[in-house]
Amino acid sequence: MQGTPAVSVNPLMLFYVWNGVVALALVVGGGTLWVAHRTSYPHPRVDREPRARQILLVGLGGLWIVDGLLQAQPLMVTAFVRGLLVPLLPGQPPLVAAVVQESMRLWRLHPLAWDLGAVWLQIGLGCAILLGGGTRWRRVALWMSTGWGLLVWIAGEGVGSLLAGGGWFVGSPGSAILYALAAGLLLLPPTAWVHPRSADWGRQGMAGLWLVLAGLQAWPPSGWWSRQLSTVILNQARMPQPAVVSAPLYAAVHLIAPSPRLWNAAMVGLFLLLAAVWGWRRPTRFTWSLTVGATFVTWWVGQDLGVFGGMGTDPNSGAIVLLGLMAYAGFGFPSSGLSNHDRGLRQSWLAVAAGAELGASDPP
Repeated sequence: MQGTPAVSVNPLMLFYVWNGVVALALVVGGGTLWVAHRTSYPHPRVDREPRARQILLVGLGGLWIVDGLLQAQPLMVTAFVRGLLVPLLPGQPPLVAAVVQESMRLWRLHPLAWDLGAVWLQIGLGCAILLGGGTRWRRVALWMSTGWGLLVWIAGEGVGSLLAGGGWFVGSPGSAILYALAAGLLLLPPTAWVHPRSADWGRQGMAGLWLVLAGLQAWPPSGWWSRQLSTVILNQARMPQPAVVSAPLYAAVHLIAPSPRLWNAAMVGLFLLLAAVWGWRRPTRFTWSLTVGATFVTWWVGQDLGVFGGMGTDPNSGAIVLLGLMAYAGFGFPSSGLSNHDRGLRQSWLAVAAGAELGASDPP
């Protein structure tokens, strides 16, 4: 009896077929739930939120969707382990290396299934954050963002290479931990965002970030004082990408390669300057603009925007730091003060706080 001939199935074809099935199911199921929700609650209550929180909320949701789409690239199925995880291992402490190796082992067992799950988990998180409104779905998505971000940071980013000679130009401290931090901040109630010291807390956090980055860039064993800086940029420039994106990287290599120590000293000085101006006092619009410009240029030249070459899983740390700066602008600047919207919310918070203190002081 003649057997049935074997049929060869292209794993990439299967991957995209399953993506189509999941997308169709989500569109139909999500649309049905949305219509049902709108029918049950024809006039939903719209919460007034501080501008800074709104910016961070929309930005984080958008970044998760971008990450999910990047995870759907063909090389994520066929070359994820050797292209992204293996390069994390050199220089890692034994514990971190063991965790990364275990994630490599698990991914190799079912690469298609893991990638499919990562694609739709991240797209789902982004959609829930953007469209969840004031429902519990948004809070669930934010909690999941915190957990997923920590997991990716440890098992997929090797704790941002912080313990293996990392630096800003290779994406340290890691975008995933910054996603988790952003989600944690969004889990705070809106009133916390109009606390009288909320802008100061954001300012101190930004100062701390640049101070850490200066330390990483100045740490001698990391190799940034040698040709490593120009080598990292050159490797990024050689990735498949539009010429308009790679041209500034090649120009930077020609400038940095002859004098690596001078240029690394300039980078350390820049990061220390940013840490100082943010730590000293609340930044003006000029200081904020300088920080945005420095972040964007180093994100482009050092991190290559994080999305090209077919192996980018996210826009890298520069994008989430820029988002944090955009959110900070929502607090206003000393020259212009707060917007009327946020000033009213701050007054409301002060009134609530005063009422709570008065209630606590009343005898039973």
